[in-house]
Amino acid sequence: MSLPHHTLLSETFRVIAYRGGSGERPENTLEAFSRAAALGPSVVLEMDVRRTLDGVLVAMHDDDVARTTGAAGRVSELRYDVLAKLDAGFAFEQGGQFPFRGKSLRVPKIDDVLGSAQSQCVVLDVHSDHPNVERDVIALVQRHNAAGRVVIASEISRVVARIRRQHPDWLLGGTAGQLFARVLLERARLDAFAPSTGGILMIPEVHGALRVLSPRLVERAHRRGERVWVWVVENVADMRRLRAQGVDGMFTPKPEEFLRAQADLMSAAE
Repeated sequence: MSLPHHTLLSETFRVIAYRGGSGERPENTLEAFSRAAALGPSVVLEMDVRRTLDGVLVAMHDDDVARTTGAAGRVSELRYDVLAKLDAGFAFEQGGQFPFRGKSLRVPKIDDVLGSAQSQCVVLDVHSDHPNVERDVIALVQRHNAAGRVVIASEISRVVARIRRQHPDWLLGGTAGQLFARVLLERARLDAFAPSTGGILMIPEVHGALRVLSPRLVERAHRRGERVWVWVVENVADMRRLRAQGVDGMFTPKPEEFLRAQADLMSAAE
């Protein structure tokens, strides 16, 4: 499959703010996304997508709201007007304190995130299994004319497959099955049979007992015009090691810290 021209397929190294940068700000909030976007245009905003009872796409990883808001209920069973009253900064802890608790942080609509960060590239990681979620995601991306700056990922294979059928020129992450097949076939040197994963390989370095990342996988992906983004990287030492292996981006909960370290690396190389 020939890949479309897309800014995210350039050779620019990408720091992907995992859940908006959940180590520095409350995850999946406008506070996190705006802070990460302010770090620079090379930062990619990663956000989880769920669908409320009344069909609103929101940024939330868990279906159960308890972990992040301290409240009770499931996103899929709540109307957005109820969800919007919860405290999305409730559980964020920093130095033994809860600096965002009671500060009016809310679970945002994806619509609002795309509207407020119009120059930023975004990963939409779809967690909802509602039968209309693909339709809703497509409509949202089109409403913001954002196809050129969005990557859509999901562990729900039908979500990726249906969007790919309708929009083969959009960037999509591979499903878990596609990535597993890709790794095994390339280990067996059967590269011709390895499936395309839609432009961006979003992979862990290791999954269970399986080492996913290898120099060969990175090299073969680059030959196909694909980018390799590794998740989730939490310390700078690992960032430096993985950069030396040629990866093109890293998901991290600490985008500000990683950008400082990246700037230091570039200064040292000059």
